[in-house]
Amino acid sequence: MELYKFLDEFINYLLSERGYSYHTLDGYKRDVEKFIFFITINEYSIENLEIDEIQKFINYLSNLGFSSSSIERCIAAIRSFLKFLYTYYNINVSAISFIEIPKREQTIPDVMSIEEIERILNQPDITTPKGLRDRTLIELLYATGMRVSEALSLKVYDVNLEDKVVRVSGKGNKERFVPFHETAKEFLENYIYKVRKYFIKHKDIGYLFLNARGGRLSRIGFWKILKEYAMKVGLEDKVHPHVLRHSFATHMLINGCDLRVLQEILGHSSISTTQRYTYVSISYLKEVHKKYHPRA
Repeated sequence: MELYKFLDEFINYLLSERGYSYHTLDGYKRDVEKFIFFITINEYSIENLEIDEIQKFINYLSNLGFSSSSIERCIAAIRSFLKFLYTYYNINVSAISFIEIPKREQTIPDVMSIEEIERILNQPDITTPKGLRDRTLIELLYATGMRVSEALSLKVYDVNLEDKVVRVSGKGNKERFVPFHETAKEFLENYIYKVRKYFIKHKDIGYLFLNARGGRLSRIGFWKILKEYAMKVGLEDKVHPHVLRHSFATHMLINGCDLRVLQEILGHSSISTTQRYTYVSISYLKEVHKKYHPRA
């Protein structure tokens, strides 16, 4: 069977019928490709899959070092793919419904202290176009808790400076409006009206944050920028692209933010995803207490 042909049709189906984002489609495609590769080299028949064969695939991923959450995501993609084959090509793939997905381990996101955030914020040289762009982006991420991919997808018209609100297109193309504070507004104003023009080369493509060539700043590009500033203050081991989002959420909870409100701001579809930050905030408070209490 031409499984890779079916995979292309499956991805087109998710794009046209389900409206999945390109980021989600890329993840689905990579996960299903792993599965196709595995059953091909083992000469398994997709039309007569056995439960133990799928379980061997799960073990295969585990041996490769995939976390439980990554395996769970992969199995979800494969379930959708096999359901697609059954619905549109009448291929018997009922074994997928009996798979046991490994229980996801409870992970606590990394969080930076307010002092550490300030140290990184003060690193960019805001007298230069690049420095002001970098400071504005970091400031906005910490002010809103946006995902890095969301911030880098912003267009200039998504920012409402007067109302101090940004329109964010999140996972599944779900739109939400997130407020930001006065400090972020001041940096955004200076960047948009005074500095952004220096990054435009031939044609303004409309994205808020541009790279040196006039294109949209990439996630890899931002990661290198953030890592560089973190290294200057000895925080490279604590910094990763999502740390500003995690820190924002934790600091909001510590200061009394309602969990449902935080869920809306972060764009979580499930409150359980937001609830993990309650564990983080308690852990963070204990750490601060131990560090600063004279008898701790």
